Parts: sequence; structure tokens; C-alpha cells
Amino acid sequence: MPQSVDLSVKSSTPQARQNPGAACEECRRRKVRCDRQQPSCGLCLSSGVQCQVTTPRPPRGPKRGYLKALQARIATLEGTLLQQQRQQQQPPPNNNTSTITIAPEDTTIEGLTFNDHPPLAWDFPITTDDERSLNDLCNGTVPSTVSGTSSLDGGSVHASTSPIQGFQTPSESFADAMLDRKMSEISDGLDGINISNLMQADLDQLYFDRVHSFAPILHQRRYISWARSMAKTDAQSCLRYAMWTLAASVSAHYQNIGDSLYRCTRRSLESLDSKCVGLGMTEMEQVQAWLLLAIHEFMCVDFSRGWVSAGRAFRLIQLNWLQYSDGTDVSLAQTDWVDAEQKRRTFWLAYCLDRFISVRNNSPMTFSEQNTIRLPAPETNFQNEQPTLTGFLSEAITARDAIVTSTFTECIVVATIIGRALSHRQQSMVDNIYLNESRDFWERHEWINGILIQRMDVFSLNYPIAAQEADPMLLFISMMWRTTVLYIYQLMKSVIHPTEEKRLVLAECTRQSTIAAKEIVNLTNKLSQLNSFKVHPLTPIPLSLCAEFFVAYQELGDTYSKQLQDITEAMHGLISFSNLGPGLGAYSR
Repeated sequence: MPQSVDLSVKSSTPQARQNPGAACEECRRRKVRCDRQQPSCGLCLSSGVQCQVTTPRPPRGPKRGYLKALQARIATLEGTLLQQQRQQQQPPPNNNTSTITIAPEDTTIEGLTFNDHPPLAWDFPITTDDERSLNDLCNGTVPSTVSGTSSLDGGSVHASTSPIQGFQTPSESFADAMLDRKMSEISDGLDGINISNLMQADLDQLYFDRVHSFAPILHQRRYISWARSMAKTDAQSCLRYAMWTLAASVSAHYQNIGDSLYRCTRRSLESLDSKCVGLGMTEMEQVQAWLLLAIHEFMCVDFSRGWVSAGRAFRLIQLNWLQYSDGTDVSLAQTDWVDAEQKRRTFWLAYCLDRFISVRNNSPMTFSEQNTIRLPAPETNFQNEQPTLTGFLSEAITARDAIVTSTFTECIVVATIIGRALSHRQQSMVDNIYLNESRDFWERHEWINGILIQRMDVFSLNYPIAAQEADPMLLFISMMWRTTVLYIYQLMKSVIHPTEEKRLVLAECTRQSTIAAKEIVNLTNKLSQLNSFKVHPLTPIPLSLCAEFFVAYQELGDTYSKQLQDITEAMHGLISFSNLGPGLGAYSR
């Protein structure tokens, strides 16, 4: 009897191609499909091999930061090869033509030359009959015709062949565009091939990645806009060199050209200063360049030279004070807000630098906190060109609300408080000379100490300790707050001999300074967890003041000696990145 056939329709759900889960290591090694059975797949079971499954797989692609490092290495290699190629170029035998590289002599700084736009350095033969045209060309006068045919050297052209802004008319040939571009570069006074377009872009990015966080004075998009322009002022060119100099000092790849960049920057700024004699106005970029150069000199050259360069920037600001003052005008639409904000930030950077260095060597300060310059706007608003009306310094210091401000504003506030402590010390020394009563000293002390404790509490509420330890700028500000406590205590011990009724005040100040010193040590230990190139360049200042405190209290026990050792090791660790620590030794009290 024939059997019946079940013709019912089975479930339409398709079976999975393979079982869920990851393939085992043995199947991966043999490059066969794994059946993903647990606890052992079929292949491992039949082979008698232990079946191991690695669930987390390493991410694909290059490691983080590898591409940037590779780009920097390529840029450095490119510069070295270009320099070698240029040195190997020899003039042809005696004939009626000679190969001439168009580059003004005054733009070569010890074998290092610059170009302000994509480098298009190339040689072309010019006959002896055309020397007159060549002289016109080097003087910035474009001759009507140029004799001789252009011969591009493939090893000398190192730029994109895409259309160049300003030379995109269809009737122009490629060679004519190159020649016109070359003439513009020569007339601009900065022609060379050693710093390529890739290296320029890399140095710019290094600056905004590693320097801008503690010197936020530039609007990035505006800088890129005028940096690509052919019509740059001398002050803008000096600023760009100063940026590159500082960027090279915080990069391992460009330290080989850092000294040449520094000499070029300083020579250009000194030349610019000589040209500005008798002028009523000074460009903001000139002041910014001097400030950045001073920071570089503090880090890499010499403390005294950096202090003198900073003084030049301070005097230029005072010379053009009305450019930086805001007054009572609250309008945001009548002027270029971004330009005004850059001037504010330039002044406040100079203000902070003035106070931090002055408190180290106990010198009089240049700028007064009594000014009509508004505080800087939040960084996001500044970079996005969103006009923001900010308050004045006095309002920020007296505010009791825990309102989160920018790290730059916090840096200005702590610089102001430690500046008040410095003025307190200087006034106390004058009072001692003239045998004035000490009542004014205690009144000033209570006033400054009250504001100090209040602002430290607000800072701690706005920025928890975890945030302070992760951000180099916040870490520096936190150390400066505690350094101010130590500074006030040392002032009390060295200037005033307290009476019986003030011994409780001295005991409380001693307790606060002891806690502050220990907290500085804890923050110092966090420095090793940060990128050394991102550490604030003025970090040796709080470290040196803290070291002096521990030296004065070595007799209190081994705990202080161990903490002093930690501070000393941290300062020695920063020597390879900053010379400011050894330079401060001459100003220790």
C-alpha cells in the first residue's frame, strides 16, 4: 500500500547561515568555517585541540595618533630631502645662460628659508641679456616679458597642481600661473623651499593642539584665512614665525629647526620694531608675536631674555592702551567683535604673564587690575564668532555664585589674587622701613585671605579634582591657588612678628599652608600622567615656591623631606621640556 506523503508547508523562517558567536582561534588559524558549537566546536573536538574563543577583538586600522606621527615624520623627511637637493644643485658650465634660483638673500636664515603659501620653488634659465628683467623681478616689479623658456625641475616643485586662488582664469597656462605666483611670493619677501606646505600645516596644527590651550589669543579660522593670503603684513608674518617657533619647541619632530625658527622670529621682530619708530599705532599681531616669543624664551632660551621680550609686549600694549580698553560701551554690533576679543585676550595673557613672573622674583607689576577691559568670552563662543558681553574682573572676583567660567578666566582670577598678595608684601616692606603700625598689614591680610578661600571653594565646586588632574590648564591653576596660600604664609613669617592676639591667625595660616603644600605634591604626581608637551610652561613657578616651603620646614620630619624630594624630581623631569625651572634659581628668596 503506498505511503501517504505529507505535503504540508513547513515554517518559512530561513535558517541562519551560521550559529551566533565568534569563531574559535583554531578555526581562524586554519581559515575554515567554525560551527561555533559550545563548549567545543566540531573541528577542535575531532582534532583533540582545546577550543578557545576570544570575544573582544583588537580594533582594526592604525593606532590612535599613528597617522599624525607618520605625517610629521614625512614632513621632516621632506624638508631634509629638499635641503639636500638644493645643496646638490650645481651651476652649469660657462655659457651664455645660467640657472638662477629666485630667492632674495635676506630671506635665508642660516640655511632655513620660508614661504608663506604652498611652496613653488623652481629654477629656470635666464640669458645674460635678461639680467635687467631679473633685477626688476627681484625688486617686485613685474616685467612685461620674460625671456627664456621655463624648465620645471621635478625635484624642485613641491606643491599641489590644483588651481591657485587668484590665478584661476581659463586663459592662463599652467606655467604662467606658476610664474605669476612666484612673483607674488618674491614681492612678499619670503621665498624658500625648506619649510614645505605640509610642514607649515603641521606646525599650525601643533600650535592649536598644544599651545593654544594656555595662550588662547588667536581665532583659528581667521588666522588660517590671512595666513593663506598673499597680502600679509610684516606683523602677521612675525606672528606666524613665533607660532611655528613655539610649536617646534613642543614637538620632538621639529626641534631640529627650532633654533633657526627662533632666530628668524627674533630678527624679524627687531626689524619690525625699528620700522615702527614714530608710528602712532602698533598692530595687534606684533604684540602677540612678542608674547609668544617670550614664552618660548622662558621655556627654551633664558629667563632674563624672556622677561625682557615680555616687557616689550607690555610696553606696546601701554603705548596703544585705547585699542584694548572697552569702557562703558555695551554694544556688540558696532565693531568687529572677534578682533576686539582677540585684543582682550592678548591683554589678559600679558596680564597673567606679568603677575606670575613678578611673584617669582618679587618685582613690581606692570599692569593694574583696575582697568576697563572686559574678561574674555567662552572659548566656544569666540571660535564660533558668537558675540558675547562679558563682565569685568572686579565682578568675577566678588561673585559668590558657583558659575562655571572658562579656564582662561580662572587663570586671570588666580593671577589677580596672587598679584594682590605680591602688592601686600611690597607694601609691608615699605611699612617696616618707615616703622608704620602693623594694623594695616592684618587688615590687608584678612581681606586677601578671605577672597582667596572663597575663590578656591568656588573653583573646587566648578572643577572637581578629577577634572583638575586631567586638564593641564586646570592643573596649573589649581597649583597656583595653593601656591598663593604658601606665598601669604611665607610673607607673614618673613615680614611680621605676630603679637599674642594674632598667634591664632598665624596657626590657622600654618595649617592652611601645610594642607596646600601636600595638595601641590599630589597634583605634581599627576604631571607624569599628562603628555609632557602639554604641561603648562609656567608650571616650574608653583613647584619652586613649594620647594622653598619644604626647605624651610625640613626639620619637622621625614614626611616633608619626602615631599620635597617629589617636588625636586618633578622639576628635574621638566628640564628637558622647559628651562624655566633652572632660570628661576637666581630669583629664589
